[in-house]
Amino acid sequence: MHLLPSLTLLATAFTALTFAVALPQSESTAVESRTYGGGGDKCLCEDDANLLRDAYVRMISAWNPADAKYLTDDFKDTSGSINILIGKPLDGSVPTFANKQEFVDHMTVMPDNLPLQVTFSTFNCKYITLIWTATFGVAQRAVRGIAVLGTVYDKKKKMWQINSLDVEWNSMAYLLDIGGSYQLPGQP
Repeated sequence: MHLLPSLTLLATAFTALTFAVALPQSESTAVESRTYGGGGDKCLCEDDANLLRDAYVRMISAWNPADAKYLTDDFKDTSGSINILIGKPLDGSVPTFANKQEFVDHMTVMPDNLPLQVTFSTFNCKYITLIWTATFGVAQRAVRGIAVLGTVYDKKKKMWQINSLDVEWNSMAYLLDIGGSYQLPGQP
């Protein structure tokens, strides 16, 4: 089975979708005054998008409970890449972390501490998309991942927060980096 053509097609489709929904950077200064969906909601501006992107990177790279303020109470994290490693279903029926407290509890006990390097980042009115790499651990294999952060504006707190996270990465490279191993189907 040849996976490379399928993966290339998937990456190309994702890139096209990302560019289709992202606002051009030249429009970023006008974003704050725009509305989204006709509901009068604020749109992310470049400064707020960068603030949340950087908060996410800190949460994964060097956990500090103070950064939990950037997560809504109903925050939800969904990741097949994590679910495969922790034994949760891969069909999307079960979130990896169903709420902020589950995420915070996990990160407090077992923080990821991945040295994330953002290689691409874009945003639109409600979403921030980034591609990252991290090289760490036993095998020192580069892990490449993509994260889509859903955001909402909290009018009471007067700040943007992350209310959803969809993240995927090269699980096999990650597994090797944490000292694990795997065997491909059909190989001894």
